Amino acid sequence: MGRTTVLYDGVDLTAGYVVSDLRRSLLPRVASSVDVPGMDGALFTGARMGVREVALTMTARSKDAQEREAAGRALAAALDADSPRPLQISIDGGLWLMALAESGGDSRRYTTANSFEVTFRAFDPVFWGEERTVTVPSGGSVGFHVGGTAPTAPVVEAPAAANGSGGFWRLRKEDGTDLMAIIPEQAGTAPLRADCLHRTLYVNDTAALLVPAADWLVLEPGDHTLTMTGTGAATVTFHERWL
Repeated sequence: MGRTTVLYDGVDLTAGYVVSDLRRSLLPRVASSVDVPGMDGALFTGARMGVREVALTMTARSKDAQEREAAGRALAAALDADSPRPLQISIDGGLWLMALAESGGDSRRYTTANSFEVTFRAFDPVFWGEERTVTVPSGGSVGFHVGGTAPTAPVVEAPAAANGSGGFWRLRKEDGTDLMAIIPEQAGTAPLRADCLHRTLYVNDTAALLVPAADWLVLEPGDHTLTMTGTGAATVTFHERWL
């Protein structure tokens, strides 16, 4: 088995540093509760996923102290980002987190090596996996499978959507969830793009609102069917998500 590699925003950090002491939470679940007078324990009120942290030690080896200090500055530059970036560790088999790097505490300086403690914070604690795309034929339906262990939110794109019965364009999930939009009558057909993760909808290149009875699509792991009302073939693109 080869050495473990760490890529951050496309930069191979292990190309110039020795990475060791990898530490991260298995399931960053956060439970909430309230104390109730006279009740043993506490009353459970809910749970959610918290921030996932990945910590590791990065060591620059050199007999030259100036080279070691320069390596530290280069590492800081590689980690410098003002928003979460892809963090991919080879032992995860191609999965990655969107994470922001922090480096706290003093570095440790030895005779031939400098070590730096680096912590990555994934505010979205679920891993990203392979991208999948399925096509819903114009006015038809498609069945497909979603892998992973966590729900995912797709991006829907229809280059030439047109209203169907009821005066709207719709994608219906097998559980009855509808992604619905109204295409302007004067346009006839119009490009449509719905990003269900960021909850944005564009119709004819203009920001639009979902029809009030509609909702954003969420695809749980398993088998699904999407059925179109209206016309205009649509691509549905999603990443498998993993806990």
